Amino acid sequence: MFNFHTYMIDDVPCLLNVEAESVQPSYPAHVSLSVGIHPWKVSDGWQKDFESVRSVAQRSDVWAIGECGLDKVRGEALSLQIEAFRAHVALSEEVQKPLVIHCVKAFDELLALRKEWEQKTASHRREAMGIGENEKGLQPWIIHGFRGKPEQAQQIMAKGLLLSFGHHYHVETLRSVFTAFQKRCSEGLSCANPFFLETDDLHLSVHQIYEQAARHLDVDVVLLSRFCDPRQTIFSL
Repeated sequence: MFNFHTYMIDDVPCLLNVEAESVQPSYPAHVSLSVGIHPWKVSDGWQKDFESVRSVAQRSDVWAIGECGLDKVRGEALSLQIEAFRAHVALSEEVQKPLVIHCVKAFDELLALRKEWEQKTASHRREAMGIGENEKGLQPWIIHGFRGKPEQAQQIMAKGLLLSFGHHYHVETLRSVFTAFQKRCSEGLSCANPFFLETDDLHLSVHQIYEQAARHLDVDVVLLSRFCDPRQTIFSL
């Protein structure tokens, strides 16, 4: 099992979300890190805080940038959050590490930013390499703690983003995402991760999340653990 987004270390391999200023010299071997500025903590002085993020982003145990993102319910002005988010995207591309995203009621803006960066990246690569297409594309963007309905999930995934589910998720969304994954596999298309699972800030074992999801999907929990392990896909790019 792999806990895709957590604030607590237990005995399961995990992606531990930490503030850059609090990063310790070393962590247990089964712990990898994500570093960024949460949108709730973006303020007028975010650039200074971001320098700390940049300073640790190259560490080998930092596997992802974030969580960062957009939140229309809580936090400073959305325009300020977007400014900080763009800096995180740029850093993600610079260090070639996936982006972990917090998004609340701002999916239209997020998808617009995704399109903006895809076009920018394609243009830069055409200029630098003389190619006609964006062959590699952006680093993976993963929405953590997704709670939306199936239609929203399909819209987001159609734009190339991935989803991570915590304890509170829409059961039909989980099922629809897994069904789409099974269909791709049966057609000989990509069988990369259908989604990821996480505890976020809850004092739960990720085993409970996997067991709950396995019941809802009527699949073996060991099989689900293999499907949802990002170490075989996005962290091995």
